[in-house]
Amino acid sequence: MISNNYFSDDEELKLIFERLVDWPAVVKEVEGEDFADHQRYQKTGYELYAMAPSSVEDAVEFYRSSLEALGDFCGKEIAQASAVLDQAGLRYEDGVVRFPDEAVKLYEKFRDTGLLPYAIPREGGGLQMPAVMWAFVNFLFTRSDVSFSMLTGLANLAQIVTRYGTEDQIERFARPMAAGEHLFAMALTEPDYGSDLGNCRTVATKQPDGSYRLNGTKRFISQGCGIGPYPSIMITLARTGQSGARGLSAFLVRSSDAEIGGIEKKIGIHASPTCEVVLEDTPGELIAEEGQGLTKCTIGMTSFMRLISASGGPGGARAAYAESKKYASERIQFGKTIDQIPAVADMLDMIRRETTAMRLMCLETGVAIDKYQHRQIRLEKQGLKDRDIRKDETIQHWSRLAAFFTSLAKYYCSEKGMECTSVALQIHGGAGYTNDYDVSRMFRDARVNTIYEGTSQLHVGISVAMVVAGMAGDGYLRRYFDGLLADIPEPGFFLTEIRETMDTAIPLYRALPDGVRERFAEPLVLTAARYMCSLVFERAAARLGQDSPVYWFTDKEAFHLDSLAMAQTALTKIKNAERVYQSRKETANAQ
Repeated sequence: MISNNYFSDDEELKLIFERLVDWPAVVKEVEGEDFADHQRYQKTGYELYAMAPSSVEDAVEFYRSSLEALGDFCGKEIAQASAVLDQAGLRYEDGVVRFPDEAVKLYEKFRDTGLLPYAIPREGGGLQMPAVMWAFVNFLFTRSDVSFSMLTGLANLAQIVTRYGTEDQIERFARPMAAGEHLFAMALTEPDYGSDLGNCRTVATKQPDGSYRLNGTKRFISQGCGIGPYPSIMITLARTGQSGARGLSAFLVRSSDAEIGGIEKKIGIHASPTCEVVLEDTPGELIAEEGQGLTKCTIGMTSFMRLISASGGPGGARAAYAESKKYASERIQFGKTIDQIPAVADMLDMIRRETTAMRLMCLETGVAIDKYQHRQIRLEKQGLKDRDIRKDETIQHWSRLAAFFTSLAKYYCSEKGMECTSVALQIHGGAGYTNDYDVSRMFRDARVNTIYEGTSQLHVGISVAMVVAGMAGDGYLRRYFDGLLADIPEPGFFLTEIRETMDTAIPLYRALPDGVRERFAEPLVLTAARYMCSLVFERAAARLGQDSPVYWFTDKEAFHLDSLAMAQTALTKIKNAERVYQSRKETANAQ
């Protein structure tokens, strides 16, 4: 893979960082108006708060320098080891997952940079970066290697311990993770229950001394075994009470206390262990209260994991674009390099503009998370009841948008990221279908993103309900879209047409009968996703003006054109949905 600084040498990404993020607003959400953590360090000298910024400028400089350091490590260390680790894979022997030495050394080297706990609050020993930075960080990780990005992303789930755990648990679980002494994993899925977590069968039994023992089997647990000598702490969902979601609780389980029953043999992410975890009277520590495992703890992880998954789309697409552009500029056919062939040039342009749109979508999603989550956590720490926190109008507004954006971005960016790697492979031709070029690994690795952290179909189901409700009357989504439009001096033909098409399609979709309506959810969700991307793309270009990259005008107009075509396709499908399914019903009856 290309070896350079994946942040400093990416001019577009640097420009987005410097000019298109409202850093004063973001930083003040994270740090508070009074930069309380810095003041705490000044008064106490408590080392956990030594990195707390004293101003917006300090915070932004810290974010910038972190991305420069991370970009260098990703481009010159992780990316260069990616092919070796993919080919070496993992071995399962006698209940132990064996990692290549190179994998463990790479982890240790990265741990020593101090950047591992980027999303962990300072009280847990972390760097407390905002959600916007989660996206920037994972753009770099997933460009260099998807398997490694999974390790770092899951490790930062320790933030749940700092939010819902006791001070003792923070000391024993979160801070050691921040130091790289162990990792974290989510142990939610079971052999018979994936997305349907409410029917989880693993049982936690309370012992006479107040401790818990867990029995059950978890499947598809990424990083459930840790890496080499570094175990994982698994946030494990288990039943402590009644059936349904309210009978589920969350536990902290050490992988060294569980049995790793095996690892999956996968088509991609070969350097990431996907484990079966067997729990037989396995000790676990309750986190939060009984009955809050799904309704509070798991939901508390949702925004982070969905945004991390979504940001893998543009991360992988950027890698695919860089490798394809290099290959196409060197491969000669018919007396010229193939990047001069219009069909190939069009494919390269498509990957580039889709990457830009996905980046902007993920950052808009990060802003929405930052606008409510830090405020919510501060109120929780003050001891306010959940019902009182939910009444806060700022939290209501932004948490609703964040729930929509994270689901929409997870769906759209994972699907589009996979498409971009497929197009990149096509640019490489037959060579791309071999293991001689990195693009084949990128293609295999991108495929999983549409499956884990909720399949695309699950997120379509979540998102379509929010589109229909949010665009009704003076709904929250309509107000948000109108607010974006107000930031664009001249929206232009395409944005107007896309909006009118979507506004026409929504009531028609709503009127479809049950059983038919659900089949046409994805075209409507795709329309909403493309419209959101078109809006943030147009707004970004308007803000940059003459400083926009030279290719942006053509790229955004081509993106808008594609968006309009997809919206019109969705409208045509929805208009004729009953015609198709009435014919199908009549055919079935005749048979």
